[in-house]
Amino acid sequence: MKKGIFWYCNTSRYGVEEHIIPVFVECNIDGTALEDVEFSSKSGTNFNHKKEWSKRNSEYPYNYYPRGRVEIRKGKIKVFANPVIIEDEDAKRIIIDTFELLEFEDQIIWIPDGSTHYKYLAQFTRD
Repeated sequence: MKKGIFWYCNTSRYGVEEHIIPVFVECNIDGTALEDVEFSSKSGTNFNHKKEWSKRNSEYPYNYYPRGRVEIRKGKIKVFANPVIIEDEDAKRIIIDTFELLEFEDQIIWIPDGSTHYKYLAQFTRD
């Protein structure tokens, strides 16, 4: 099981289709990291989208694609994300697979967040 952040996109990079760009760490059901990691969020328990995106070589800003986070704390799994992700069953399946949450699929709490925090630029640049 893993916790972390992600961007959801349909893009091709190096000839490979990417649907999710994750930054994660393996953890236990209480959210304790099982490997050495340097978290970038203010809370110090997860990653920050803007800081992690700046480490990537991308032509787009960190808020170009819809994004979200997987939080695991005290035995609860919550996925906070832009509503376009939560409403997409394929996206949810990719998140479950990427973050290795299949065993806990029925326990995941999906939280659509349409606030300005999860707004993304691509939604304003579509034809």
